[in-house]
Amino acid sequence: MLIATTALLGYIALINDKKSAIKQSIVLYENLHKYKACDTMLKEYLLRNRLTMVTVDKAKEIMSRGEQLITDKDIHKTMHDANIEIFVENEHYFYAYKADADMFYFVNETPMTPIPKYLAFGTFLLLVLLYFLYRYIKKSMQPLQILHKNIDKFSRGELVQKADLDANDEVAQVANAFCEAASTIDSLQKSRILFLRNIMHELKTPITRGKLITHTLDESVEDKAKLLETFNAMERQLKELSDIEAITSKAQALDIKEYALIDIVENVYDILYFDEVVSHISNEIVKVDFNLFSVALKNLLDNARKYKTPHSEIELEYKEGVLSVSNYGEAFTQDINKFFEPFIRDCVQEKTEGFGLGLYIINEVVHRHNFELKYEYLKGKHIFQIIM
Repeated sequence: MLIATTALLGYIALINDKKSAIKQSIVLYENLHKYKACDTMLKEYLLRNRLTMVTVDKAKEIMSRGEQLITDKDIHKTMHDANIEIFVENEHYFYAYKADADMFYFVNETPMTPIPKYLAFGTFLLLVLLYFLYRYIKKSMQPLQILHKNIDKFSRGELVQKADLDANDEVAQVANAFCEAASTIDSLQKSRILFLRNIMHELKTPITRGKLITHTLDESVEDKAKLLETFNAMERQLKELSDIEAITSKAQALDIKEYALIDIVENVYDILYFDEVVSHISNEIVKVDFNLFSVALKNLLDNARKYKTPHSEIELEYKEGVLSVSNYGEAFTQDINKFFEPFIRDCVQEKTEGFGLGLYIINEVVHRHNFELKYEYLKGKHIFQIIM
């Protein structure tokens, strides 16, 4: 838009310059008729307007190679009928008149308005203006850039540094407010993590002590097995809470490496103390965080064991980048997305142990790996797929 304005101003200057030349030619023509060529009044007028009389030979030379100022045919005819001609040569205006059967030729010693130079100067000023405008916009955008960077860091669970922007505009205020809010949330997050870890530590000690005491009891003691199983269940629940804390805090980056999928499966079997799975896993290689992905697969297999039809099988398969866990069982009473929230359990399986955190943990781990979790219930069969 600025370029168009500069061009328009240049065009207007050129038009005004031509209008002034035409006006001067008419005034000069009137003075020629009013005064004689040698008259003092005419000489003063010529001197005042920097007009110089040109010889006939010089005039013919200029008229032969000069350009007509007026290109419009109708206007040119009108001026010609009035015995006035205007030529342009070497950035000067030349006037030719016929008065009383005599020819008079004049040159305007004042050069034409140097439009190209003005345009060049205007372009230079425009570039300078654009430069300072760019600097101003860049400085104005700085709070937005800082805000964008901090939001990106905040979304990845990284620490957000305070912006401390001195600007008083709304964007700077929003950026500063966001940084303060992020700092407050970070403090709350650290307090929550410390609180949870302290609780888990305090709970783990009596559980471990209870298990040790139970093992020292004589085998004949009634309910020894039940006590041991109770402590084991409490330990599993505590481990599940620990897994949730590690996943949701996002304080630790994933350690992505290549692993044999069979090694992850064997690790899960050791955690679950069971291997009642029909596995179709061989030597496939996957790129995952070993510990976190083991947690996700453990919960998938554990859920399948809890909700499967008695005496039915759990199938584990990996094919073309898709890991599938399937089992026969009753359909869920709620939409599957509901179970991706923490502490949500199916009302049909209320007697099943657990906090309703399994699918929530699975979904979180899958998304942290940038994988996709899909579910379908087909012909009485639950099918969970992790698309890698």
